[in-house]
Amino acid sequence: MYLRFVVTQVDEDSHQPKGLFVTAHELLESGDMSLDDRKQLREVLIWFNKNLPSPYISGSKNQVAYRAIFWFKAGAVECIARIWEMARYLQHHGYLVEVQKCRTLGNIIYEDQFQVAAFPSKDDRK
Repeated sequence: MYLRFVVTQVDEDSHQPKGLFVTAHELLESGDMSLDDRKQLREVLIWFNKNLPSPYISGSKNQVAYRAIFWFKAGAVECIARIWEMARYLQHHGYLVEVQKCRTLGNIIYEDQFQVAAFPSKDDRK
């Protein structure tokens, strides 16, 4: 099982609901947070920077192709607990957070012990 945490806004590149990482960075850049909230949200993002591998795909300049969608593996318990922390900050600032679940993903282009990246496919089984 794979889990994806999203807000109800659509991402311009992937044409899918925005993920929480993109939304959290946009919120931090907006300046619409108290200093305490900014500090705490940054701490969650720093934890991910230290503990979640950053994928490298040949020819992509340290990024998976821009249309790929990242999903957590259901067994990534610590990552999922931390993403819920991020979700609470975003909800507090007016974002509607949803969890998408998928049993099988087609077009996986990256995988590690915590996550996969895949292009959206009609073969995905939700």
